[in-house]
Amino acid sequence: MGVEVMIYIYGAICFSMIIFNIVYGILMRRSEPRMNKKIKRLQKKIDVQFENIRAGKPVDSKHLNYLEHKCKHVNYLIAFNEILNGMIEKENVVYSQYLYQIRSVILYLAVSYQKKENMQAGYFSYFLIKYAKKTQLPIDSIQDILLKYVEKDNFYCRVNALDALYAYGNTDNVVEALKIQDDQKVFVHEKILTEGLLSFSGSHDELIAHLWKDFNQFSVHTQLAICNYIRFYSGKYKKEMLEILQDERQDKELRLSAIRYFGKYTDDSALKILLAFAKDKDPAHWEYANVAVSSLARYSGQEVVDTLKDALHSSNWYVRYSAAISLEAHHVDFSDLIDIVAGNDRYAREMLMYRLETAQLQKARG
Repeated sequence: MGVEVMIYIYGAICFSMIIFNIVYGILMRRSEPRMNKKIKRLQKKIDVQFENIRAGKPVDSKHLNYLEHKCKHVNYLIAFNEILNGMIEKENVVYSQYLYQIRSVILYLAVSYQKKENMQAGYFSYFLIKYAKKTQLPIDSIQDILLKYVEKDNFYCRVNALDALYAYGNTDNVVEALKIQDDQKVFVHEKILTEGLLSFSGSHDELIAHLWKDFNQFSVHTQLAICNYIRFYSGKYKKEMLEILQDERQDKELRLSAIRYFGKYTDDSALKILLAFAKDKDPAHWEYANVAVSSLARYSGQEVVDTLKDALHSSNWYVRYSAAISLEAHHVDFSDLIDIVAGNDRYAREMLMYRLETAQLQKARG
């Protein structure tokens, strides 16, 4: 009886999903003609303003009022965005002048959408990302409003507002925005934060300096995003990363990020610590050992090679795998590995042979 009930429930769910898809498809088809009408209507009015600009005239004030009135409704904003996207490659000079002259409209809409529900505010932030990249205008008033968008308890709105601020390229505003999003009300993955920081249009050196100055004011979650950002961009923070690496009180993920940093930017002061992590046989510390073994691919010396060979005997598959790859990076001669191939450790031998065969296959395929 219980199985039959489950089958009926499953069938009802599938049927509901089919009905939903049908209804959604019908609604989308019905909405397309209305959207196309909005786009054509807006396009005609914008074309007139383009002619004015070509003739050396300013954008008509009535047109600015029209945009303010219409684009405060999200469907018109979507239509406006579609038109701008279609024009960017056609009219670079006139297009840029048009965007410059409608700054007051953008500021008005920023204030208007701040009061709207989160998804609409999030879409306006998305619109601003492209607007900022197209104009490169440091409109401080809009950026101040965007900081309010970051405060909203909505992932979509927060991420888009952050991306818009990255596009404007103001260091102080980006640092302030990161502090606001760090309130833990909405979880933004550190990878998203790192990728956003890497898209920053201003001076990365200046931004990193400001972030590091306020580093201890951030949660561990945001600190990790900052450390990863620094690793991708700058090799000037070896001293700071070494302090994190040596501090056993630091969060594990931060220390792992520091190990990865020294895997990209080699440093003699860090080598001894990396070797110690790689030699650690405690199964509970396998993550440290694994990342350290990977980082040792960039370091030279017999002690490094010996440590990597020893890591092939680890009880952890990931450590053995990373050790084999790092040994490949060192171009260790096969004769130097004969003791492992002929040894009694089947797992070390299998991993080594697996990597050797993989390398030969890759070489054969070119």
